[in-house]
Amino acid sequence: MRAEWGSKIGFILAAAGSAIGLGNIWRFPYLAAQNGGGAFLLVYLVCVAFLGYFLLTAKLAFGHIAKTNFVDGFKVVVEEKISPWWGRIGGGLTLFNIFAVSAVYVIVIGWTLSYVMAAGENLIGINKISIDENLFGTLTSSFKEQLFWIVVCMGVAGLILTKGVKSGIEKVSLYLMPILFVLLLIMVGWMFFIPDTGKGFSYLFIPRWEQLGFTEHGFEWKSFAHLMLLALGQAIYSLSLGLGVCFIYGSYLKVGTNIKKSALWVVILDTTVALLASMIVLPAVFAFNLESGQGPALSFITLPFVFEKMIGGKILMLLFFILLFLGALTSLISIYEPAINLMMEKLNFSRKKATGSVLCINLALALVVLASFTKKIDFGKDLFDAFDYVTGTYTLGIMILVYCLFMGWKICPRLLLNLHNNGGFFRAYFRFVLKWLAPIVLILLFLSA
Repeated sequence: MRAEWGSKIGFILAAAGSAIGLGNIWRFPYLAAQNGGGAFLLVYLVCVAFLGYFLLTAKLAFGHIAKTNFVDGFKVVVEEKISPWWGRIGGGLTLFNIFAVSAVYVIVIGWTLSYVMAAGENLIGINKISIDENLFGTLTSSFKEQLFWIVVCMGVAGLILTKGVKSGIEKVSLYLMPILFVLLLIMVGWMFFIPDTGKGFSYLFIPRWEQLGFTEHGFEWKSFAHLMLLALGQAIYSLSLGLGVCFIYGSYLKVGTNIKKSALWVVILDTTVALLASMIVLPAVFAFNLESGQGPALSFITLPFVFEKMIGGKILMLLFFILLFLGALTSLISIYEPAINLMMEKLNFSRKKATGSVLCINLALALVVLASFTKKIDFGKDLFDAFDYVTGTYTLGIMILVYCLFMGWKICPRLLLNLHNNGGFFRAYFRFVLKWLAPIVLILLFLSA
């Protein structure tokens, strides 16, 4: 008997947990900082509302109809005979993305747990180490230390996953997600009492027209298109659309679930976390007149420096890295689940055996990635950068494109029937997104890379 979610709220929190991770708390703030703050936020909200939500809804409905793994799902949902290449390409890209992304993701989540421990030791006075650029450099150059934290994080995720969908993923999400939101709200509230954070809030919420392409010389389409593509790429990344998570989580939904409303709640929660995280990061950085567009190093190097200068900064630092770890953990669990489900159904593995197999593959790839940090490959990147570049730039987008073409041109009527919507604007726009808008935009994203 196929696993099912125990409750609607359990599914929503688990699905939101899959989306809420490093993409929201780590990646979104630095992208907003680099790309005009309010301008990036405005375009991102448009992308999520008019594209991301509909793609998420479609993939959840696809999984709900299929009730199987992401390889066999393609042939199960159509009545006529279709080419096996749909499953081979769509499923193959999904499996590649899962292991390529998790090989990098598990290293970064290891960094977050390491920083949680360092911040905690600093707070209670066990170890008066300076949490700065030197600490990050020491951590990322130590194979053994990173391996230790990777194994710990994988062990925690594995213990949760062996409990199953209802007793593991859903139960943990019901506890962790409220904790995450409470911590976010505490930290955002704290920011209002820090002097000079107003500049950061203004930067985040007030769009600068020149960033949107409006200049004294007219409208610059190239500048706007670049911002649009960045925002859309973040929306795809943030909503976990390229890893098979939405499909598998949709396959666990009970009959009669209102998928449109559930997807809407997931999008709202996901976007709220990205916004709240930015309300912590940007005001903190602007309060001390630091460079806001520093990229990925913002969370691990710049923010600790900022927290050290604040009243109650040590507490804030610990809370921030706990936030980062909890968000990353719920996402890591969701990344593993589609591969575990595939092994259970295609290889008849027990859940424990499938979980162990996925973890072993992930660990092996992570070890290779770690070992490559100091060895550059042909195009000048180590495997950490290479996996991140290939998935983020190519394979995630191609996989979503395959799904869009299949959903738009092969099963769109079945999806709409499953969504209990047989007319009106939603029906027309849903078809338009899957058949035309999403494929065209994804191709543009691919070419712009």
